[in-house]
Amino acid sequence: MKKLEDLFIVDVFQEAEIIAGHAGLKRRVDTIEISETPDVFHFMAENSLLLTTGYAFQEDPRTLSKFISEINERPCAGMAIKLKRFIDNIPDEVIKLANALDFPIIRIPESLTLGTVSHQLLGFLWDNKIEELFYAIHVHKKFTNMMMKGYKLQTLIENLGTLLKCPVLLLNPIGDIISYSHHFEQNTMKNVKEEVSSIIKSDIDHYREKNKFFIQNPHALEIKMPINIFPVKTTRLYPFLLLIFNYDRLPYPSSQLAIEQASTVISFTLLKNEAIKENSRMLENNFFGSLVDGNITTKQEMIHRGKQHGLLDHQKYICIVCTIDKEKSADMMNRIYDYLNEYLNISFCQTEANPIVFLKDAYFVILLQFPLNTNEPVKSLIKDRLEKFQQEVMENVKVSLSFGAGSLVKEVIDIAITYNEAVEAWENGFDLFQYHFIHFYETKQLKELMHLLPEQNIKKFYENTLRSLSYPKSKDEDDLLHTLIVYLDHHCEISKTAKKLFVHRNTVKYRIAKCEDILGYSVHDSENSLHLRMALMMRTMYTK
Repeated sequence: MKKLEDLFIVDVFQEAEIIAGHAGLKRRVDTIEISETPDVFHFMAENSLLLTTGYAFQEDPRTLSKFISEINERPCAGMAIKLKRFIDNIPDEVIKLANALDFPIIRIPESLTLGTVSHQLLGFLWDNKIEELFYAIHVHKKFTNMMMKGYKLQTLIENLGTLLKCPVLLLNPIGDIISYSHHFEQNTMKNVKEEVSSIIKSDIDHYREKNKFFIQNPHALEIKMPINIFPVKTTRLYPFLLLIFNYDRLPYPSSQLAIEQASTVISFTLLKNEAIKENSRMLENNFFGSLVDGNITTKQEMIHRGKQHGLLDHQKYICIVCTIDKEKSADMMNRIYDYLNEYLNISFCQTEANPIVFLKDAYFVILLQFPLNTNEPVKSLIKDRLEKFQQEVMENVKVSLSFGAGSLVKEVIDIAITYNEAVEAWENGFDLFQYHFIHFYETKQLKELMHLLPEQNIKKFYENTLRSLSYPKSKDEDDLLHTLIVYLDHHCEISKTAKKLFVHRNTVKYRIAKCEDILGYSVHDSENSLHLRMALMMRTMYTK
């Protein structure tokens, strides 16, 4: 990457004079352009040096001020002008503006033509571009050889930092640091590393779209440190992020092309790692699929085969099944698997649970393992963690999840039981809520008692309890009934209901009041609440 000040070693610039904008001589220069039209800023390449005689401004040289303001925003490296042909002098107000913008204005000697100047400057820039290209090829070969020899990702990032002579970070798609260069071993840079990760994770969607941002320089608080973002794509839904610090100060012949070549090899390394992980995941899915299907019959075999997949003996076990709402494709499930696994481990990392995640049919299955002597209230713990999990995945991955949870069992041979209960809980939850729910398994005792009663009496009880909400005829009635179900499920707490439904708390108040008007009684009365819950359990018998 060449700067404007580097051009002054070329013969045609030996006698060039800097008229204004001395502080901008460190601007980047990629190419040279010649133009005599006032609207050239629409067509200029970024970081180009404009050569002109000022023909378009000969009637009123002061209009150069507006022109300079426009091309400065492009951005433009500067303007080299040949005076005494159409313009004799640059007006003072134009020089004042150029100094304020740090926009270089360079006077070309009268003896030279713009064509000669352009030819020599482009030759100088192109020679350096060729050198940068060869350097990029060298970087590609070096990193490819390292990958072929089985070097780890951390080694690749350390070598990239050494080659570029600047700090380098690699973040996974949710913003966690997975590799970094040796620069971050310094105490001041350790804090920077964590700060950058925190900034990215605070608005991951925003930074996936950006190519550059700034943070406070730890060595000079009054100076901002630039960080460039290079996406590294794999089979995952979102890319990894390669962060290059002080990119604008990369030593020659380092360039964006060299970084892209290294990034490509890093991408291949990540793909290789993911392929290995995918093979391991397939074996894990096959084992746990056989386990919950009841194809492994002895406890000894379960423990022996399951040990390599994280299955522990002498634990309490509970299965939770999870689905992506409105999306059932196997491709989508596989692509989002790693996100769920990472978020899940973060959600349960401060508990005694040892989570295992695997795929079974249309479900993600979460197997939690608690020590036998755990004193934690498991159901409330799981519900709290899953609600946070739901929210984080919705915010960061824009995916809605629904869960069904089985009951706690104390033997590894009963994992199949808690799995089947979780599937049934999910199915019941889907009948009640349709999407974005967490539903726990409930015993069938009450439903079984209902089936002992005459069908006519059950239907009469259902219709008398729910009135016109028994068979909703409009979207408004559907919304009222759904709100009532969630309200009762959250123990009549308005704030939790509003949060679950993503509506304002006043909307919940209004809907519950409307329900009470339709029903003709208070839903807060304990007997009425029991009748409502029983009627809602019958709902699947009379509605599709």
